Amino acid sequence: MGNPEKSSPQISRHESSAPPPYAEAVQESHYETSISPGGAPHTSTNTGISPYRPFPPVLSAHYQWKMITPVFHLGDTTDKRLFAVKVHTGFSGYGPGRPGVVLHNGPTDKHPMLAAAGDEYYASSSSLNGIITLPSLSGGTAERTCTEILRAATSLDTVVFRFSIEVGPNNNELWREDFEWRKSKGNEDKDLVDAPWKCGFKLFRLSPRTGKGSNTPNETLQKIATKDQELVAVFAWSSTLHLMDPFKIEFRGDGKTGALGERFALMTVITGLRLWGLRAQGEDF
Repeated sequence: MGNPEKSSPQISRHESSAPPPYAEAVQESHYETSISPGGAPHTSTNTGISPYRPFPPVLSAHYQWKMITPVFHLGDTTDKRLFAVKVHTGFSGYGPGRPGVVLHNGPTDKHPMLAAAGDEYYASSSSLNGIITLPSLSGGTAERTCTEILRAATSLDTVVFRFSIEVGPNNNELWREDFEWRKSKGNEDKDLVDAPWKCGFKLFRLSPRTGKGSNTPNETLQKIATKDQELVAVFAWSSTLHLMDPFKIEFRGDGKTGALGERFALMTVITGLRLWGLRAQGEDF
């Protein structure tokens, strides 16, 4: 069983000198340089490829009836096949060469890649850190991508996964804020979702709401009182034997209203898929 690394709460963008993740899935990609979390706002007139339709407030996973297939779907109550997700084991001779998932911008794996998540290159077997591939902020074609780190750590005797991402309802002006997937603690969160679902992780907005250009030191993130941290999403497992619908992601608060923007929603979905992927690999965190 892998254990989360007890690293510092620093949340950093993937170093540009490291090999790009999912190079086989995103051929001839161009990777952006790093920027510090909580730094000055990143302004852009184009955020690159976008979801072909907005993510619904509740996005559920649906397996196919085929016995052997690496593809499943994310959807809502009106359409269970909004987005295709392709699973890569790392041992099949195709794909990124390491365990991970690719989220496609449409209902089949023939549609363009929208985002990807997988294990770090050269990571130790005990590391739960992940590499997230997203559309480039600089715009252009779908082949332009950038990478983020989803960093595992321990906090208050529970497992957490932290990331930083650009937020804002207006794609022409975005700024970075910090977020944390926090493992649910049993009955403490039983009222967050209705049966037969069981809350697995809660996503909190860690950064103080000081607006664009906030430069909050990372070491202060853990000192922010829990009551001041907004719940913006929930990741829930099915608590029944209904294996065809294994999990769902529910947006809450500003995550649901769209105030945090399209890029935040995409990061929430792909990091949620990373959590699912770790569990599918047998991680019992």
